[in-house]
Amino acid sequence: MIHTDFNWTEPLNILLLAAAVALLVLQCGLLFGRHRTAGVRNDRFSIRLILNGLLWVSLVAWLFDPYFQSNGGSKKGLLIAGNVPSGAAGRMRDSVAVAELISADEIASRPVDTLVIVGQEFDETVFASIRQLKKSPVLHWRPWFAPNVLRDVQWKGMLRKGEMQRIEGSIQLSGKKTLQVRYAGQTLDSAMLNAGERRFRLAFPAFSEGRTTATLDLDGQTIDTVRFFAQPGQKLTVSFLLDNPDFETRSLATWLGRQGHSVLYESLLSKNIRSKLNINRAAESDLIVTSASNAANADVKKAVNAGKSVLFLQLGDPITDLRAINNALGTGFQPVKISNEESVAVSASLTAQPFRFEANSFQVQAWHYPVVSEKTTGKIVVSLLNETFPMQLSGDSIAYGKVWNEILAYARPAQVPVIEWDAPVFRNVPVTVHLNSFQPVPRLLTVGKDTVSTIVSALNDRSAAATFLPEKNGWLGLHDSLQTELYVQDYSPLRYASRMQHFILSTQELDATTGLKDDAVSTRRLPGWAWFTWLMLCLAALWIEPKL
Repeated sequence: MIHTDFNWTEPLNILLLAAAVALLVLQCGLLFGRHRTAGVRNDRFSIRLILNGLLWVSLVAWLFDPYFQSNGGSKKGLLIAGNVPSGAAGRMRDSVAVAELISADEIASRPVDTLVIVGQEFDETVFASIRQLKKSPVLHWRPWFAPNVLRDVQWKGMLRKGEMQRIEGSIQLSGKKTLQVRYAGQTLDSAMLNAGERRFRLAFPAFSEGRTTATLDLDGQTIDTVRFFAQPGQKLTVSFLLDNPDFETRSLATWLGRQGHSVLYESLLSKNIRSKLNINRAAESDLIVTSASNAANADVKKAVNAGKSVLFLQLGDPITDLRAINNALGTGFQPVKISNEESVAVSASLTAQPFRFEANSFQVQAWHYPVVSEKTTGKIVVSLLNETFPMQLSGDSIAYGKVWNEILAYARPAQVPVIEWDAPVFRNVPVTVHLNSFQPVPRLLTVGKDTVSTIVSALNDRSAAATFLPEKNGWLGLHDSLQTELYVQDYSPLRYASRMQHFILSTQELDATTGLKDDAVSTRRLPGWAWFTWLMLCLAALWIEPKL
């Protein structure tokens, strides 16, 4: 299809078109006048008419400057990593139509428009060769991983003791297997995964301070190591606001006191008589534990407005109780009944109400238990669990602590300031450290022996980010008051994937600034010298014709 960039709204262009029409009228008038006065033969007159018409059409075409468009990606190349098996490489060659197989040392000598990269384990010289090309090709990456090897994994590189650590990723499995995260021989969390490519998510509360190393095991075999740094967690002051004392909340208050938290246990014994128990010198509360009947209590609303947390336990009728909580505190908890039984099993020794929470983007649901948290000014947390104290009575204090450590991880008020990054971090792959709720935001951030500038967010002047390129593996100190450290991994199969992903993203950003796209379109138009030559030939033909 013929295209043109001629601007019909430009006054000068309209004048040029008017001049071209006037020229056509003038040419036709002169031709007919000479034909009638000079008695030119009809065949000569036809030739002169054709030559004048050709000149006029050529001039108008020169003004419009037409061009043709066609798809630009005409030449494809296929670059395959050395560790990709021949069978997988053959399937890739069959799936990529009309693509030339290019080796790593042929990148500079055999330029292509589109380069399909299979696998990720390449030497640094390959990336350098692609960057040095005069015309950067469009890159398509098709990762390749061996079976039973992690394809992707991510966790928090830094968090506070008591917060939830989440490990998420994907893996290609040859059969049904069990994935576990383990520490000192103890399983922190596990997941049963079927054959094929599977997403997984493991979670556990951070239980230590400082450097922490756990392992990811697949059917008992370690496939990766999880390293993160845990800052000291803040001890909580927990207030129990209850209408009637009960064994469940008494057991919880006692357990919290043994964990070093301060507890104020207050309950109504009879009319105008309240019982108070103070453990570890509790003062102003960080967390209120109460029932749904106290959702509209002035102390509860005051705590939420002050940014504190409220935990609602022992719901009698979840639909009615959650409606009361929503009306009093402006939350959006939506229960959905899942069984007609009185309770449903959560584990061998734990049951819950026969309901689940409808998923909402503004709420966070606990991974292992029917507990959900919603952030307003403060945190409102609701639990559908039934009584947990029987686990303690049966001597299973470890399971009891595991349940409440996870619930507290979701109920903890936000602690500031916050510094965080995504792990794993690899050598020679950029990493971004995020800083939130700093006042003032530090202008520079020191990581190991490197000092990098922070960039303050345009939307929040108390948040910033700093990106740097780690050149050494191991633990690197951030030189802050809490002696936070960041771990840099040297070798891992995922290091190559992370490096390739960053390289692809950086080339796409470059293409966006230069106007190159995956579906690039090539434009063909007649060059200026060709127009000049053609117009000169038309004029020469008009000059020569009368002399023949």
